[in-house]
Amino acid sequence: MSRRKSVFDAHAAVNTKIRETVSELNELWDEVDMSDSMRLKRVDNAFTHITQLCDDMLAGEKEMVHDLKVSIREDMKSVVKMRNELELDAFQRPAEIRDGSIALMRHLQSEVKRLEVEFQKRHEDQRVLIEKICGLKKRLASDFEFEYETHSLFPLASYQKYEKNCEEMEELLRQRYSVAEQRQQEMRQWKEMAGRVAEYVQSDDDLKELLEKNVDSEDFVFSEQLIECLEAYHQDLRPLYMEWLEDIEFRWTEKHQQLADLWEKCLVAPVDRHFRAVFEPSRQSEENLGRMIEECERLERKYSCCKTVFDLVDKWKSVWNEKLGIDEKRRQPDYYKKVNVLPDNKRERELQCQMPHLEKEIQKALRKYEKENAEEPISVQGMHPIEYIRFIEEEHKKELKFELQLKKEEKTRMQSPQPQTRTPRTQKRAAPLFRTPLSSAKLEPVAKFQRLNFDRELPPCMSPVTSEALSFITPTRKPPAGPITSSPKEGRAPTQMSKRAMTPSSVASSSSKLPLARRNAH
Repeated sequence: MSRRKSVFDAHAAVNTKIRETVSELNELWDEVDMSDSMRLKRVDNAFTHITQLCDDMLAGEKEMVHDLKVSIREDMKSVVKMRNELELDAFQRPAEIRDGSIALMRHLQSEVKRLEVEFQKRHEDQRVLIEKICGLKKRLASDFEFEYETHSLFPLASYQKYEKNCEEMEELLRQRYSVAEQRQQEMRQWKEMAGRVAEYVQSDDDLKELLEKNVDSEDFVFSEQLIECLEAYHQDLRPLYMEWLEDIEFRWTEKHQQLADLWEKCLVAPVDRHFRAVFEPSRQSEENLGRMIEECERLERKYSCCKTVFDLVDKWKSVWNEKLGIDEKRRQPDYYKKVNVLPDNKRERELQCQMPHLEKEIQKALRKYEKENAEEPISVQGMHPIEYIRFIEEEHKKELKFELQLKKEEKTRMQSPQPQTRTPRTQKRAAPLFRTPLSSAKLEPVAKFQRLNFDRELPPCMSPVTSEALSFITPTRKPPAGPITSSPKEGRAPTQMSKRAMTPSSVASSSSKLPLARRNAH
């Protein structure tokens, strides 16, 4: 109703404006005494413009209404289509919006924009999923096919089903890649290790080509037929490899035992023993076995030339170790209580006599060897044999010295005085230093002075030797003969007691001769 009133008011205002304008025009024309024909012509011209303006306005508004209806119709089609493809409920016009109104057009435009965003997101996710499935299909040589057209939006249930199919295909690709990589790598290693495996590979062109392919390439196809072919070749080559492995493990163990015996005979240092006792296919190969054989041959030649020196050095080490064993037995706490020491002492003397004699024999054998083989000097763990013996002895002395130092430090630590801590209870007990549970009849002057001057606690007197409180009650030394009041003879100076002769008892005895008033002066 308010809208109609406003339109009618505008119409009345236009009519009023026209009448006023015509009235003013007549007044102006009267001033110039314009003829009626001229006036009519001018009025017709004005009304022609007004009529044209009204016609233009009416045509423009009709076009606007037509465009509005077309827009509503097209937007409604888009909304219905997208809601159907997105599997949403049918569009419902709000009750407060009239059909065919501008408000409806604006509401539909907003709905179209919202649905387009969701539709584009679903469409992009579907496009990515389709590309991924097509790539997996190619790499797996699968015959997978889509049930719906790929250019239209999939139903939500079908989209979720395709997502699950994609995950299954990815997992299958990972499994096939793992199997193909493992089988290819193992067969390549077997080819490098075992000669019979290498001959088998060289005789089969398909297997050779298969081992040369790169499984990490994006174009590699992991078809079911390929995996079956790899498994078949793997089963054929495995017995050849296991046969080679058993043979080389046997040869390796046999040769290592021989090498270990030569290491002991030639006195090779542990750091120079580079070959392991157990054959490991991932680390050793035929080449390593060949180097072990060469090392055995080298040590055999060396031992054959230096056998006398090595045997003497080894004998000296046996004597030395036996002597150390006797020393170790003597370190046991109950050795001298439970063991008869005479056989050990006798054997130790024999060993001490043998060691210098063995050193002389070593030097004699060295001179003979150096005279015959001047170009190849003998070394035991990188040292001259005599230097090696001296090195062992020096190291033993250093070890003994170090152990002795540790014992001294431990003994010093155990003998050092521990700081005394006092509690209120112990201080209370230690306060009356001049009281004893015995009768004080013999020390009556002291007891009397206690009652007079010992009202406060005395500071404790500590001994410089024992770090304990000194006793002034019962001195261990007897007082000198004579009356207590007697004074020393004239001309004789009192002698001071030496520090070594000072004991807690002597200090207490000498201090007891002083007057109590001076000793307890505050």
